[in-house]
Amino acid sequence: MLRKVLIIFLTFVHLTSTGQGISSETDSLITVLETVKGIDKFAILIELSDITIYEEEGIGYATRAYELAKNLKDKKATVEALNAIGKFYIIHFEEVKSLEYFFEALKLSKQIQDDDLTGKIQRNIGQAYYWLDSLEKSTQYTKEVLELSRKTNNRLNEADALIDLGMLAQRKGKTDSALVFMNAALKIRYEENATLEVALAYARIGRLYFDIGDFQNSIKNHQKEIEIKESLNDLSGLAIAYYNLGRIHRTIGNYQLALEQYQKSLSTFERLNNRTYAARVSSEIGLVYGSLERSTLAVKDNEINYNKALEFHRAALKIHKEEENLPLIAESLNNIANSYSRLAINEFVSKYGEFWEDSLHKLPANEILAKFSNAFEYYNEALAIFEKTEETSEIVNVNNNLGSHYIYTRNWQKSRQKLNKALTLARQINSQQEIALALFNFGELFFRQNNLEYAEQYLIQSLNITKELGVKNAVMHTHQRLAKVYEQKGNLPKALSHHKSFNLIKDELFSEQSQKIITEMQTKYETEKKEQELMLMRNQDELQKSVIQRQRLTLAITIGGLIVILVFAVLLINMVRQKQNANRILKEKNKLISHQKQEITDSIQYASRIQNAILPPPNVLKETLKEHFVLFLPRDIVSGDFYWFTKRQNKMILVAADCTGHGVPGAFMSMLGISSLYEIVNKEGTMQPAQILNLLRDFVKQTLSQTGKQDEQKDGMDISLCMLDTENMKLEWAGAYNPLLLIRNREIIEYKADKMPVGIHITDHKPFTNHVIDIKPDDRFYMYSDGFPDQFGGKDGRKYMSKRFKQFLLEIHQKPMAEQKEILHQEHLNWRDDSEQIDDIVIFGVRV
Repeated sequence: MLRKVLIIFLTFVHLTSTGQGISSETDSLITVLETVKGIDKFAILIELSDITIYEEEGIGYATRAYELAKNLKDKKATVEALNAIGKFYIIHFEEVKSLEYFFEALKLSKQIQDDDLTGKIQRNIGQAYYWLDSLEKSTQYTKEVLELSRKTNNRLNEADALIDLGMLAQRKGKTDSALVFMNAALKIRYEENATLEVALAYARIGRLYFDIGDFQNSIKNHQKEIEIKESLNDLSGLAIAYYNLGRIHRTIGNYQLALEQYQKSLSTFERLNNRTYAARVSSEIGLVYGSLERSTLAVKDNEINYNKALEFHRAALKIHKEEENLPLIAESLNNIANSYSRLAINEFVSKYGEFWEDSLHKLPANEILAKFSNAFEYYNEALAIFEKTEETSEIVNVNNNLGSHYIYTRNWQKSRQKLNKALTLARQINSQQEIALALFNFGELFFRQNNLEYAEQYLIQSLNITKELGVKNAVMHTHQRLAKVYEQKGNLPKALSHHKSFNLIKDELFSEQSQKIITEMQTKYETEKKEQELMLMRNQDELQKSVIQRQRLTLAITIGGLIVILVFAVLLINMVRQKQNANRILKEKNKLISHQKQEITDSIQYASRIQNAILPPPNVLKETLKEHFVLFLPRDIVSGDFYWFTKRQNKMILVAADCTGHGVPGAFMSMLGISSLYEIVNKEGTMQPAQILNLLRDFVKQTLSQTGKQDEQKDGMDISLCMLDTENMKLEWAGAYNPLLLIRNREIIEYKADKMPVGIHITDHKPFTNHVIDIKPDDRFYMYSDGFPDQFGGKDGRKYMSKRFKQFLLEIHQKPMAEQKEILHQEHLNWRDDSEQIDDIVIFGVRV
C-alpha cells in the first residue's frame, strides 16, 4: 500500500471528529481563541494545529503556538509547539525538516526533565527515521521510548512503542515478531481502558494480516475496530475503517461487500468535507468497477463498467494533482492505465469473440501496440514516479502490469525482464498477491511461447498461492488458463476439470450479487400473480355475460379502424413524397455547404503552413539559444500570437507578440508583424528595442491606413521585445502592454511595459521606453502574451490570473527549460480541463 495512505490511515496522528465534523469543531475553537489569553490560548492553538495537520493551516497554528510559548517564556509549552511543528512536516513528507524541530524539542525536554514529553518526541523521531528508511535509527529511538515508558510506568507510551516496534519488524520481514509486539500493545491498551487506542491497534493488526495475505483475520480485526469506533461516534475513524474493510473484500473478489463499505466510507468523508480521503475512496470504487466483468462476452456491460472506473480514477487524479501528492498521482495513473487496458481488450472481444486472445496473437504487433498505447503511456508515467518515491510494492505492481502487456505485443524479452523484476521484488517484501500474479504472468508468457511444461509449473504455483489467500478472482482466471494449457497438451480430463472449476467460481462470484435482486423480483411477481388470479375468479361471471357485447363492439371498431387507416395511408403517402422532395433539396444544399466549408478549411490550413514557415525554425533557435523554450498554442488553426527571433552582430532580438484577435484576422496581423520586423531589424539594422517598436508602430499605422478617426479599426499588437547581448551581459527591453519577467536568486523582477499598443492609440505620439538591464549567468527571463493568465478554468471557472502565473514560473524556474515548457503546457490543460481555450498562447523563456 502507498506510503501516503499509510500515514493518513494508520499513523500516530488520528482525526477524532465527532458527529459535528471537523470543520464545526475548528470553527468553535477559533471563536474561543479570540476570547482567551496566555496558556489557555496556547492550548487551543496546539489543538487547532492537531486538527488541521493535513491542511496548510496546521503549520500556521503550530507556529503561532511556538511564538506565544516563547513570549510566555514557558519551556514546556515551547517543547510542545516544536513537537507540533515537527509532526506537521512529517505528515507532509518533509522528514528531514521535521527532525530539526524534534531534536530541538528533545534537547529542551531533557533540560526540563519532562519524561512524558521526551517519550513522545523520541517516538516521533523514530517515525521520521522510519519513513526515511533509516530502520536501525528508528529502532534505536523506539527502544529508548520503550525503556523510558517502562521506567516511568507510562503504559500507554509503552503500548505506542510496541506498535512502532511491530511496524519495524514487519518492514524487516519478521511477521511473527510484529504480531507479538502488536498484540502486547493491544493487551496494555485494554487494561488501561484506552478505547480509541484499542481500535487503532485492531486497525494496525488488521493491516498486517492484510499484507501477509491472511484476509479472514484481517476482516475480523477491522470489524472489531468498527464496533469500537461506532460506539465512540468517531466519524473520521469509521470512514477509514470502512475503507480498509472494503479494500479487503475487493481484493478477495467480494465486490458487492466492497462497494457497500466504500459507499459508507465515501459518504462519511463527504459529510466531513474531506476531499483528499474522498478521492482515495473514489479510486477504490473505480477498481471495483474495473473488476465487474460478469462475462467476457458481455461487451456493452463491460464497457460501461470500465468507463465508470475510468471516471472515478480521473476524478481522484485531479484532486491528487491539485494536492501535488506524488504517490497517489502515480497510483491513479496506474489505475487509469488498467482501465484503458480493459477497454482495449473489450474492443478486441467485440471483434473476435471469446477467442480474442488467440486472434490477438495473430495480428501485427504494431496494431496491438497502438490499441494499448494509452495503457503503456500511463503505466510508464506511474512507474517513473514510484521509482522516484521508492514505493517497492507499487513498483512490483506496475512491472507486473507492463510484463503482461508486453506478452500481448509479443515482446517476449521485455515481458520477461519486467516480470523477473516484479517477482524478485515481490519475494523481497513477501507480497504473496504480487508473487502469485507474477507467476501467473510467467505462465501466460510460456503458454504463448508454446512452452507448455513451464506454463503448467508456473500456473500451478500461482493457483496454490491464490487458493491459500482466498482470492477468488485470481483463482478463477488461473483455472481458465490451466484448462487451455491441458487442452493444448491433449490432457482432456484435466482440461475439463479446470474448466468446471472456472465456471463454478465465476457463477459464485457474479450470481451472489444478483441473487437478492432476483429473489425480490420473484416474490413480487408471485404476489402480483395471486392477486390477478383472485380478481379473475371474481369477475368470471361478468366476463361471460359481456362476451357477445364485446364481439359486436370489436366488429364496429374494426370497420371504423379500417376506414381511418385508409384515410391515414393516403395522407401519409403524400407526406412521404413531400418529405423526400425536401430531403433531396436539403441534401444538395448540405453538399454545397460542406464543399464550401472544406474549401475554407483547406485555405486556413494552407495559411497555417505559411504562418509556420515564417516563424523561426526550432533548429535555428536551438543552435543560437542553448537553454530556452517556446510554448506556442494557437486557439484555432492559425494564430494571432507569434514569436520571432533573429541574430545580428552577436546580438539577438527575441519577440513574443499578441495581435488583435485570433484565428484568421489575428494571423493576418501576425504575418504583418513578422514581415515588418524583418524589414526593421534585418534590412534597416535597427537593434534598440524601443526604436524597433516605434518603427513597427509606424509600419502598422501606415499599412492599415490608421488615422485615428472614431469609427476606424484599432487593430494592433501587444509586444514584449528584447535584445540579448551575452558578450557584454546586457539585456535591452521594451514592451507594449506585455511585460518582461526576470528571475534571479529565486526572486521575480517584473519590468512593466508601456501602456500603449503597437498601433493607433491616444498616446501613439510618445516613444516606447528602452530598459537596459545588467544580466548574470543563470538568470531566467520570460516574455509572454495574455492567453495563459486569462484562461478560464479551475474548480470555480475563474481566470488563471497573472499572479498565479508568476508564482508558478517561480516554482518551476530551476527545472530545465525544455521541461518547463511541458510543465506549463500540462498546467494549462489541467486548469482549463473541459473548458475551451479562449485565446492564443505564446511564452518565450530563456536561461542566460
